[in-house]
Amino acid sequence: MRLSDKLALEYLKFRNQCEFDLRCIEALLCYFKGEFIFTKEQLSYASKEIASFDMNRFLPLLNKIPKFQLILCDDNDQFPNVNIFSDRIENNLSATFKAGEQRNKAIEHFKALFKDAKSIFIYDKFLTKPNLKPNLTKLQKECCISCDIFLPEDQQRELKIGKVDKTHKNYTNNHDRYIIVEDKLEIILTSGIDYLFDTSKDFTYIIREI
Repeated sequence: MRLSDKLALEYLKFRNQCEFDLRCIEALLCYFKGEFIFTKEQLSYASKEIASFDMNRFLPLLNKIPKFQLILCDDNDQFPNVNIFSDRIENNLSATFKAGEQRNKAIEHFKALFKDAKSIFIYDKFLTKPNLKPNLTKLQKECCISCDIFLPEDQQRELKIGKVDKTHKNYTNNHDRYIIVEDKLEIILTSGIDYLFDTSKDFTYIIREI
């Protein structure tokens, strides 16, 4: 990805072990996917601002075509810019399992995420479909969930599992399925809890901090 002029200078200071803006670099590295791309002007400016800066180290990165077509910055969220401090475009953990692939690693990951949790909220509008009702019980068993489970009122009443949720109204009518862990982590299940266990179709989950 490309960087704004300001972030390019901060990153090059960081790479050259000079004094840099720690908050800026911490946020920037959350988007790191391979080496960043620089312009000739950015490298020229860095050579004036950073003592003993060796431009030759970064010449192979000059004007390469950015794979993600984005520019990281700290003051603009209009495309193609991505504000590293606050933007809709994030760099989150995800995993995809193709049809036929076992989901054991996903189950073990969920088990670890739930292990020390005091509560989780589950939003999956298909949980009460007759053929999917066993999935919540299976999730509890396979992922060793021992904490409180909160569900939307209508689902909790029908499934008679967990407790009625009263704090996550913003998830109503969402298409994706979600598991919220202590209001700290959001697990997005793009194809629902059922395909965590059913390998006939693909399954993807995304984990983001709230």
